[in-house]
Amino acid sequence: MKFKILLTFISVFLYLSFFGCEENETLPDQVPPELSLVGFTDSTILPVEGIVTITVEANDNTGVSKIEFIIDDTLVFTDTSVPYEYEWDTSEYSNCEIYTIKVVAYDNSLNSTEVEYSVFVENQNLLEINVETWHTDLGLDHRLEQLNDRYFGTPCSPPTALDVNIFTSEIYQEIDGFGAALTNSSAWLIDNSTRREEIIDKLFSPDSGIGINYIRLAMGSSDFVQGEHYSYAETPNDMDLSEFSIERDREHIIPVLQDILAINPDIKIMGSPWSPPGWMKTSGQFVCGSHWDSRLKTEMYSVYADYFVKFIEEYAIEGIQIHAITIQNEPLYCPWDYPGLYMPGDQQRDFIKVLGPKFSENGIDTEIVIFDHNWDGTSDDGSPQTGAFDYAKVIYDDPVALSYIAGTGFHGYGNGEASMQELVYYLDPTKAIYFTERTNFTGWTNWDQVLSHIAKYYFIDVIRYWSKNVLLWNLALDTENGPYNGGCPNCTGVVTVEDDYFEKEIDYYIIGHFSKFVQQGANRIYSNTFEGELETVAFQNPDGSLVVVTLNPGWDTVTYKINWNDMYFNHSLSPQSMATFVWEP
Repeated sequence: MKFKILLTFISVFLYLSFFGCEENETLPDQVPPELSLVGFTDSTILPVEGIVTITVEANDNTGVSKIEFIIDDTLVFTDTSVPYEYEWDTSEYSNCEIYTIKVVAYDNSLNSTEVEYSVFVENQNLLEINVETWHTDLGLDHRLEQLNDRYFGTPCSPPTALDVNIFTSEIYQEIDGFGAALTNSSAWLIDNSTRREEIIDKLFSPDSGIGINYIRLAMGSSDFVQGEHYSYAETPNDMDLSEFSIERDREHIIPVLQDILAINPDIKIMGSPWSPPGWMKTSGQFVCGSHWDSRLKTEMYSVYADYFVKFIEEYAIEGIQIHAITIQNEPLYCPWDYPGLYMPGDQQRDFIKVLGPKFSENGIDTEIVIFDHNWDGTSDDGSPQTGAFDYAKVIYDDPVALSYIAGTGFHGYGNGEASMQELVYYLDPTKAIYFTERTNFTGWTNWDQVLSHIAKYYFIDVIRYWSKNVLLWNLALDTENGPYNGGCPNCTGVVTVEDDYFEKEIDYYIIGHFSKFVQQGANRIYSNTFEGELETVAFQNPDGSLVVVTLNPGWDTVTYKINWNDMYFNHSLSPQSMATFVWEP
């Protein structure tokens, strides 16, 4: 009996000892809170002014007990409830000084985490010159969004600021506008959309949209066409063009254009042929195919010049003025699956000397633009006239041909860069530079990087190297990047349209940073730029207002000053983002 009692006692003791130890040996919480400050970064000293709201995001596995806010080692506030915020009145601190903001988060076990950042107090006496500020930062989902106005003043200078100087006394080229191409495909999609009116408004209204003020038209079919390829003169050997017809354009292109003109009667329109009718070419084919001898027949120069005249006149009857034409889209490329024409520089020169007099005889003042091809001007046929500079020089060296042209157009494909435009510009600075085509591609998936790439290389660089305009490719495409008949299967549109679907793409916002604010007839004016760190371009509008577009192509926040008339304001631009500033002097 005593033995059984002893065994029972031992069993109970061991049980209590075992399980009691397990409970008593629970480890205390040693995990500190997670902590971050909204809008702060390690990469720069943030400029601040007035009342600054310091917002903290904190969480912990056992709960956050308190947040301490410390300015230069002085505890100024403790917050115990969400949202964790402190309203810091910087006016109580010395101006033009750097301060350290430290924030400490405690959990219920008194574990703590702290972060600290440097800020620069720049309270200032502001002048009554407010600056509209528009921002696109795809990472923060700001898309051509108007932020709080900035104000010119005489503030102190942040220690990390870049100086962007604006001089209205240094005036460069006049600006014609910004936009894209209204291809047959684009017009068909817009015209058939249930959101047709909204789409046109968002693209062309300067108030409720982005105010596109320049568009390009294919004269007849390009690769982006809904249905079969077509020209305006389909009857072979119709030398007097009695069967010339723009009827296919009346289906969708002209109705859409007329509605665009109702919003902006001053919009500029550029026409570009992809090919003459097949019967005017040595190959006899409208689609270029594999025929590198697919050239305009010499005996067809006069009738093809009449073709341009009729196109301009027929459109004028519809109330649509053609501001400019290019002689040939991509004259050094002969596509195998869509319309094209191989037209080397000497042939384009000779054709201009027929076309120019035809325009004069018929009272046509439409501008004539040459080349209309890539910066590097490369060709696959081995022609000695392969460079853009060499191509243009053939025409510029001929006084008669030169007298009829307005300037040279470029595309942003190939291996070249915008600096090629400057080489051609200095052949004759009285002749203009135009940028007539560039597309985005579906393989580019990082929106932030695409934004900075397109904005820098095909807008800011293009304009800084003398271009009067910037035109992208298709204004609208569907969700399958069409309709197209040959050509590019992965080109993207400025907007995506299909039935009741309407989506603004990256290009929409980039164009808007220019077209919404830079008026036709504006001049580019001086602004310095910081290659790879902060890109800039500036304009003065005909009404006197000033526009500055800035781009941060890097991965660190950039703080900079806009200096004008011995005054300036400060601004910080987040990575891979752009801002436009507009003010009245």
